[in-house]
Amino acid sequence: MEYNPRYYEVRNIDGLRYCHCGSERDAISLCEMHPGFTYVTVLLPPTPKTVDVPYVRVSPDLELPMQQVLPQSELEPFITNYHD
Repeated sequence: MEYNPRYYEVRNIDGLRYCHCGSERDAISLCEMHPGFTYVTVLLPPTPKTVDVPYVRVSPDLELPMQQVLPQSELEPFITNYHD
């Protein structure tokens, strides 16, 4: 038997979504604090299986040129516990 992840959607008196909860206990708690609120269990779809994706090897001339090195920074080093 596979595990199906779920969450709980709390709805207000008008049936509109109030919030999502990760545990049923939290959803029940909110419904107790707000008379007339309800909650429903929402099951997430099963995790997809891993698949192999085909690829095409391209010739090296399509690669980007090497990036040039940036100039050296002129910033002074940071000195801890330094006061003017």
